[in-house]
Amino acid sequence: MNIAEVAAFLSSRDDFILSSHESPDADGLGAEFALANSLSSIGKRVIVINAERYSDAYGFIDQSGLIKCLAEVDLDDAVVSRSVSVLLDTNDIMYTGDIADRIIAKAADVLIIDHHEITGQIDATICSLPMYSSTCEMIYRILLELGCDISRDSALALFAGIVFDTGSFSYSKTGAGTFEAALDLVRHGANPSTIHSALYESAAISALLLRKEVLSTLELFSEDRIAIQTMTGTILAASGSAYQDAEGLINVPLQAACVEVSIFFKENEEGTLRCSLRSKGVINVAQIAQSFGGGGHKSAAGFKSPYPLETIKAKVLELVVSALLEPRD
Repeated sequence: MNIAEVAAFLSSRDDFILSSHESPDADGLGAEFALANSLSSIGKRVIVINAERYSDAYGFIDQSGLIKCLAEVDLDDAVVSRSVSVLLDTNDIMYTGDIADRIIAKAADVLIIDHHEITGQIDATICSLPMYSSTCEMIYRILLELGCDISRDSALALFAGIVFDTGSFSYSKTGAGTFEAALDLVRHGANPSTIHSALYESAAISALLLRKEVLSTLELFSEDRIAIQTMTGTILAASGSAYQDAEGLINVPLQAACVEVSIFFKENEEGTLRCSLRSKGVINVAQIAQSFGGGGHKSAAGFKSPYPLETIKAKVLELVVSALLEPRD
């Protein structure tokens, strides 16, 4: 599906339940809020439900409390069965956590809108456009196609998602169209200074303590080309921080000129271990993530680990070292 086809599909239906991946970030939340807000404005019935509550740090995106989690709602199966389940900023149904069984499996239809490549067979209608910088940039284009007026709140949400997923307009997928979208969103009321402050200058002291502890785990390999950081559940608990506060820590080692790949192993409060990978473009980290059932982009990817920490660390490091040794064109 392309942007116009998605807009036509949304126009033809009346009931929607929007969801994103577990531990939703600014791109997923911004896309959810803006799409829900805009569809509601043209008479559609929309609910936004994620598996988990989003971090308080993203509250500025959803000041009206539109975005709920499963624990906060009492879902009527009749509503679910007549609704389209719209998945935003995720390329795999299993990344949505309990949403998969509670909503997706029972919905009338499933629509995926995402800027990550789809790597497997998914029983859904799919709009996967990896040329876009973010899901929020895609939603902006969809809203234009729908002829929706973009409210100030929606502009803020979309701008925040674009800023977040482009690394403040620095990543390789940031193109002329991204800046055009950002300019129009500013015209609709998004304030870049306020949004930057909310995203990057509003951390709690506990988040800074977590950053300190995670940096203390830094390991370097392959003549400092590979950096590995680790956040165990013990480190997380001792900092008094929230799991979502680890967002962005993977990018810190990439500030060093010699580091080409950053790997971050992070464990949440329940003991679930995830691995995030970032590359300066020298290797395709999405291929490595796919080896463990994950996915993403060439320069940013991740997966939920099926192995204990030390086992998965050795396996990932071996693949990254091997990838770095491959001849370049």
